[in-house]
Amino acid sequence: MPISTTNEPLSVENSTESIYVNCIPPFVEQGLDDLYGSLYASLPQLQCDDLGQVHTYAAWRDGQLSALLLYCIDGRRIRVINESMRIPTEELDRFADTLFAHYTKVSVISLHAQSISERKPQRPCARMPVTEDIVIHLPGNEQNYLAQLGKSSRKSLKQHLSRAQHELPGFHHTVVAGEAISETLVEQVINFNHARMAQKQRRSAIDEKARMHLMQLLRARGWVGVISTRDRICAGTLACRFGDAVYSMVNAHDPQYDEYGMGNLSRHLLINASIRAGARRFHLLGGQLSTKRNALGRRQKLYEVRLYRSQLAMARDLFNLATLARASLVYRLRAWLEDLHTQPHPGKIAHGVLYLQKALRTTRSQIRRLSGSPV
Repeated sequence: MPISTTNEPLSVENSTESIYVNCIPPFVEQGLDDLYGSLYASLPQLQCDDLGQVHTYAAWRDGQLSALLLYCIDGRRIRVINESMRIPTEELDRFADTLFAHYTKVSVISLHAQSISERKPQRPCARMPVTEDIVIHLPGNEQNYLAQLGKSSRKSLKQHLSRAQHELPGFHHTVVAGEAISETLVEQVINFNHARMAQKQRRSAIDEKARMHLMQLLRARGWVGVISTRDRICAGTLACRFGDAVYSMVNAHDPQYDEYGMGNLSRHLLINASIRAGARRFHLLGGQLSTKRNALGRRQKLYEVRLYRSQLAMARDLFNLATLARASLVYRLRAWLEDLHTQPHPGKIAHGVLYLQKALRTTRSQIRRLSGSPV
């Protein structure tokens, strides 16, 4: 099996598996896009962190790239850093066999937030859901998408769009891409997000580090939908495009346009633009499923996968497996509660759980309000 370092270029024409030590070869960026088409498996996303100690595994079948995984080594553990991928089980087996053969002291390989297939790997493994991606599978045209929406969602969008077009002079929606995305535009959308969170007495997740991260991603793969009038920006959706997928990362609007349902309009108009541009999936990331469900978002569970050298290695990792099981349980409980909210007639036990959840949220909000802290 070929091994390469940054100082030793590698020819891969006749290779089936290759490891590049402390090296990310030039073909990786396009290869990741072609294989996975995922924000969290893309080089622009991964480059937001330090890649100084990252190694590359590449595999080919019939002369075509079939797997591409970036990983770090921490003692007896290997951690794959590209996420949100669907890796065929046979490629996962091949990857594990290659790395366990090469790194003889490693006992476990972990992959975070992966989409898994039904067939389990050959080696001892643990697979537990820990997070999610909410995905809209886009039809071939805007009319089909609109027709698939619920009656109330369809009516609300049409009314808000008609009213905005009638009452806001110069109302229009545009998509700004790549280097045409200005820092000023991004700042405006982020400020809308901060204003909306302040309105709800909550803290925005977009701090200075997140802002810089967003800007870096948008410069590389940005696709920003902007609603404007004659003299101002009303709303924006900060997104990135990878192949036939669009990832919506921030959707925000000026609070003074609440009555127009401007946030939902901004997302809807970018979904339409994505359909026209040939995208097949629109990703809404995790959380707030109840509001995203109306736009046809469906939950896709993502799993933590751990592959072990042997049953003994797995037994020795029981403490870490218990920690993973707890994190998975917390995620599944949260997902269950979100699903309860969508049921028109929950049972008595479910109704009691929802009532208790609401009471706890109200109490927490009151405590934070009294203390002057954002929620």
